[in-house]
Amino acid sequence: MGREEDYGMRGEGEVVQIETLDERMENRRYVGEKKDSYTAKTEANTFQVGRNNSKKDDFIGYMTMLWPYLVIIIVVFFGSLLMGYASAASFPHMADNLMKEFSSRFAPLLTMNPIYILITIFLNNTFVSLVSLVLGIAVGIFPILFIASNGYFVGMISYLVGQQKGFVFILLALLPHGVVELPTVFLSASIGLRLGHHVFLSLIGRPTEVREEIKKGLKFYFSLIMPFLFIAAIIETFITPRILSFI
Repeated sequence: MGREEDYGMRGEGEVVQIETLDERMENRRYVGEKKDSYTAKTEANTFQVGRNNSKKDDFIGYMTMLWPYLVIIIVVFFGSLLMGYASAASFPHMADNLMKEFSSRFAPLLTMNPIYILITIFLNNTFVSLVSLVLGIAVGIFPILFIASNGYFVGMISYLVGQQKGFVFILLALLPHGVVELPTVFLSASIGLRLGHHVFLSLIGRPTEVREEIKKGLKFYFSLIMPFLFIAAIIETFITPRILSFI
């Protein structure tokens, strides 16, 4: 009887030990799966951070390359603006005719539904900016002409409106959407000017990659410039008129 009892106790003890071993194996398996899951998440987060850093570096690098062309575009615009302002002051009759033509052209737009106004402004700015960029391949001539003509026109209109409603009105009419719209227009023209420069380099036999520049320029346009043009159109349609209504 004593041996049987001892045997039974040992048997029960062995069963308990087997159950404890299974539990340990299960715990190790769970810990291993948890570590694998944590490692996978860490790798995914690291990959995402790497992609974001890469996009940021690409943006900074491209903006650095655009900087000299952007400076040229800004100088051309504000130089033309001053010329337009001086021309309107010197030849008021010519400026008046331009203002009448401008008013007759855009007066029907003001009577439209605000959504249609928004779409019209956005599509017009998008199309003109894209054309300025793409036609820059013609040795960069079109972006310069586009920016110069716009600057000259804004200068003339600013003089006429300033004489009638004051310069505070001009600032409030241009600044809200202009702080968004002008930089995007300048950037698109800068890309076009850069493309024209690279085309010129290829024509004189210098090593350059025109196709790669076109790809970069269009990617930058659709990913950054176009969304900001839409934001500018929203401001010009809904916010600027409200500000001017208080004057």
